[in-house]
Amino acid sequence: MLQRIFAIHTSTHAPELSTSAALTKASLSRLVQYFPNAEVRWVDAAKLRVAPNLSCYANGKQNCGDPAAGPYRCWAQHNAKGADEMPVIYDNLAWCDTFIVSTSNRWGSHSAILQSIIERMNTLENQGASWGEPYPMRGKKLGVVVTGLHWKTTQVAKELIDALKWWGFATSEDCTLTWQRSNDPFFEQPDNSLPYEQKWLLTEKGRVAVDKFARTVAHARRVVV
Repeated sequence: MLQRIFAIHTSTHAPELSTSAALTKASLSRLVQYFPNAEVRWVDAAKLRVAPNLSCYANGKQNCGDPAAGPYRCWAQHNAKGADEMPVIYDNLAWCDTFIVSTSNRWGSHSAILQSIIERMNTLENQGASWGEPYPMRGKKLGVVVTGLHWKTTQVAKELIDALKWWGFATSEDCTLTWQRSNDPFFEQPDNSLPYEQKWLLTEKGRVAVDKFARTVAHARRVVV
C-alpha cells in the first residue's frame, strides 16, 4: 500500500546547514523502510508566504472553518487574494498519510514559522470541534523533530505533540526525535552545530534514536483526546 509522507522544515536556517533538516532527512530515510512504496514530499516552510492568523475562532467558533471562506475554509487565505501560500501546506496535509514536523528550538519553544502554520491549521481542527464534521487530520500519523543548541528540545517536542494531538493525529509523546549540542545553558555557540549532529548520527545512540522514532511513527495509532 502506498504511504504518502509529508515533511515540513520550519527553521529560518538554510536546510543544508540546519540540524533540524538533517535530522528529519535521516528519520525519513529510516521511515520509508517501513513503507516500501512510500512517496515523500518535503517543504521548506521558510520560503512560503503565510498570511497571519485572523483569530476567527475567537470571534465566534463558526467564523473559523466557515465554508463561505473558500475551498480552504480559511478567511486569512480567502482575504489574502493570492498573496498567501498556506494552501501548499493545506494541500499536502490533505494528501499525506504521515506528517513530519521539524523545527529548531527558539528560546524554549518552536519556531515562529511553525507557530504561524499551527495557528492557520486551526481551521482543520475546528471543522470537527465546532462544525461537527469529520476531523480532516484524524488518523494521520504524526512525528515531531526538534533540534537546538542547549535548551529544552525534548520539552518543546512533547508540547508540540500535546497541542497537535487535538487535530486527531495518530501520535504520542514517543513520536518525537530530538537533539541538542550541549546540556550547558551558558554554552555559546562558536561554530555551526551540524557537524556535531552528523557525528552523533553515526553513533549507536544516534542510530537507535532515529530507528525508534521511525518505528514508533510507522506504528502510531490515533489517541482519544
